[in-house]
Amino acid sequence: MAITNGLCSLSDVKSAMNIFDSTDDSRLELAVEAASRMIEADCNRRFYQDSGVSARIFSALSGVLVLTDDISTTTGLIVKTDTGFDGTYGQTWTAADYQLEPLNGIVDGQPWPYTQIRAVESLTWPYSRTRAVVQVTARWGWSAVPTAVKQAAIIQSISVFKSVEAPFGALGLPDTGILRIRSGLHPSAAMLVAPYRRDAVLVA
Repeated sequence: MAITNGLCSLSDVKSAMNIFDSTDDSRLELAVEAASRMIEADCNRRFYQDSGVSARIFSALSGVLVLTDDISTTTGLIVKTDTGFDGTYGQTWTAADYQLEPLNGIVDGQPWPYTQIRAVESLTWPYSRTRAVVQVTARWGWSAVPTAVKQAAIIQSISVFKSVEAPFGALGLPDTGILRIRSGLHPSAAMLVAPYRRDAVLVA
């Protein structure tokens, strides 16, 4: 099978495990894909980039701030609001009306997608308790998988691959005795992705 939107590659995992044949390639590819989705579920975000733009709607936190899903690039970005609260996004904002944050797409010196939009000129975000009134058309996701996330994916892929040797959740080892398989991410993988976890975004 081919890996779909893997956070690491088959060769990354095989290299880490010193595997030089293709006997287990199909199982390893399954492990990579499973591990990738586990990490994204844990982080509440996905680390691959959409092939094109699509529209999503969001609720404003206030008149000046809207939290969004990860926006990978400003190319194709369109921001609209539903000022009539009728489901029609008739007001299109210009780039001068808002500020994408984090500023410069950088967090702690690392490239980062944009995750919020701040109103900076005369316009403000409409606010409704019952309706999402901000529509953002963007290319969603991350433009590249962060190094720490890739390393976590390698570790988690190996953990998933090895888990078949412990079908009842425990693996007997001659040197260390019984090793119990943990639920969730491998501890090292969890540590690596911790800075990338985020809370759910308010949407309709």
